[in-house]
Amino acid sequence: MLGVIFLLVLCNIIDCIYKPVDELDIDKYLGDWYQVYQDRFNLIFQEKGTCSRAHYELLDDGRISVLNEQLDEDGTKDEITGYAYYKNDDCCGYLTVQLEDLPEAPYWVLELGPVVDDYYDYSIVSDNKGLSLYVLARDVDRFFKLYNDDVINSLEDFGFNKFFNKPIIMEQQNCTTI
Repeated sequence: MLGVIFLLVLCNIIDCIYKPVDELDIDKYLGDWYQVYQDRFNLIFQEKGTCSRAHYELLDDGRISVLNEQLDEDGTKDEITGYAYYKNDDCCGYLTVQLEDLPEAPYWVLELGPVVDDYYDYSIVSDNKGLSLYVLARDVDRFFKLYNDDVINSLEDFGFNKFFNKPIIMEQQNCTTI
């Protein structure tokens, strides 16, 4: 409990040293993503889950449907749904996400990989305080082969090098049951 209180206090005093991307083509962002990195802050919500992935689809009203799923530590499938959208006059990488039974939260797209087969190949996502970290990839093996070193350097530059937000690999092996 003290850890959660510490993190909540930390949320209010941290200033991030980054801003979201200036351009985001939503059509190239849709589809399936696999989470390859998380951080300790995410462990509060995801615990020791594995095989985390997200699926995004464009809705008729312009919002983006969100389906996040993972395998929990005991091997059971866990999922949460919601949507992402541009709040007020936001644009570009400044999205907001609303997941079921949770308060809305910033979903800032900080960096995008190259476009492969008409889709961004990876994405670095956080919030406005640099607490949460989601590094998403279209293909896990391709990510680690082609982009991992550059992404680790970007994460360092963005300030993801503290105890609570340092990148932790999200296990993506033996994920056939999800």
